[in-house]
Formats: sequence, C-alpha cells, structure tokens
Amino acid sequence: MTKKIIILLILFTLILPFKSLARSFSSDNYNLDWGNFNITGGKKTSTSFNLTDSVGQNAPGQFDNSGYILKSGFQYAYDQSYQFSFQIDDLDIDFGTLTPNVGTTQSNIITISTPSGNGYQILTNQNRPLSNIGNNTTIPDTVCDNGTCTHTNSAVWTQADTYGFGFNALGVDSSQVVTGIGTSNYFTDSTYFRHFADLSDSEDSQIIMSENSPVNEHSAKITYKVNISSSQAAGTYQNSINFIAVPKY
Repeated sequence: MTKKIIILLILFTLILPFKSLARSFSSDNYNLDWGNFNITGGKKTSTSFNLTDSVGQNAPGQFDNSGYILKSGFQYAYDQSYQFSFQIDDLDIDFGTLTPNVGTTQSNIITISTPSGNGYQILTNQNRPLSNIGNNTTIPDTVCDNGTCTHTNSAVWTQADTYGFGFNALGVDSSQVVTGIGTSNYFTDSTYFRHFADLSDSEDSQIIMSENSPVNEHSAKITYKVNISSSQAAGTYQNSINFIAVPKY
C-alpha cells in the first residue's frame, strides 16, 4: 500500500552584517556616542593598491598577549577575497509517493562563507508539522528509535516501525564526502536525526551547524526523512523549513 506525500517547501532567512554609518545610536534604554564613526574607516582601492583603515579610533591595530589576540579597528571587518554568503542548492523537496514502514529521504546542500569575525551559526525551524491542508491531518515529528530525540537533541533513527518526520545535518567537503565539520556537535553520524523546532508550538529555533572562526564555502548535507504507518491518511502534506544564517562578530 502506498501513500501520496508531495512537496516539502524549503525557505530560508539570511541575517547579514551591518554597516555603521553614524556616530550616535540611541533608544529608550541606551545612548551611544562614539566619535570615530564620523571620521573614516573602510576599504579603499585604486589601480595600484588596496587599503583598509581605521581613522579616528584611539588604538587601532592587532595586539597579542598570552591567551588572547585583540584586533581593534574597522579594517578587520573586511576581507579582500570573499564576502559573507549563504546558499541552499534546492528549495523544493518532493518526497513523492510513500510506502508505509519504509523510511524515505531527500536532501539538499547548504553552504556558508564568513570572511571575518568569529565564525557563524546556522539555525532552523519549521512553520508547522507536515500537514495535509485538505483534512487537517499531520505526520508527527519523529522522536527516533528510543523516543529521546527532540528539537534540541539528536538520536538514532533506523527502525522501520519508528514513524514521523525529521532531519540530519552532516558537514561535507566540495565532493560531498562527509567531514562532520560544523555539525559534529549536533549529529554524530548519518543515523542520528531530530525534528525541527516548531514555530506553531512556540519552540525556539535551534543551532544545527556552527564554527568559531572565519570559513570559506563550508557546506553541510541536510537529509530529510519521512516514515509513515499504514494508518496514515493519504493526501498531500507540506510545510516550510527556515534556515537562519548568523555571522558571529
């Protein structure tokens, strides 16, 4: 017996670094006056040179001591080769027709670059469980084989009689060979899954990939998995997944 499950839409939100263009910031709770904002700091180029500078700051430059490195100045927010970016290679995931007790997977690749600062965090959430809009039925979120995986913790999901919807994230290189870079703190290997934080249940978005230093085109393979029981109502189920890329400065 087969069940028809169609179209999981993948969306994302991208949070970019900001530029400071004024010397004063204020709100109901604070007021900041930093005089060096109104002089200059940035990146200059000509046919013969490239220059990043900080003018007006009391002590720009790199300072080294035992246990720490301090980089003070606007020029450290710039990189000559690449910029902050976030990409998803496929925004429409279609599971097609499902067979009960047979886990079905689909995947896409996310890629991030953070040329400066202290790396990044990638968070995810879903707008609701996989839902059949026509009759208001849902495919439940997985709790994995031992019933312990949640939207914050992953666990093994391999058994054919464990049902639901979940995902796995594994760092990969440019050839899609698994490295675990950025994801090993959240998913041990390809058998570990968890479900998405659910906005309709007021759950907070959760980190699924992070690093603490600048990176250039680091990728992860996101694997989505659905397994249904024979009692699952037939229909077209869908939801939206959000990816939030946040640079750390």
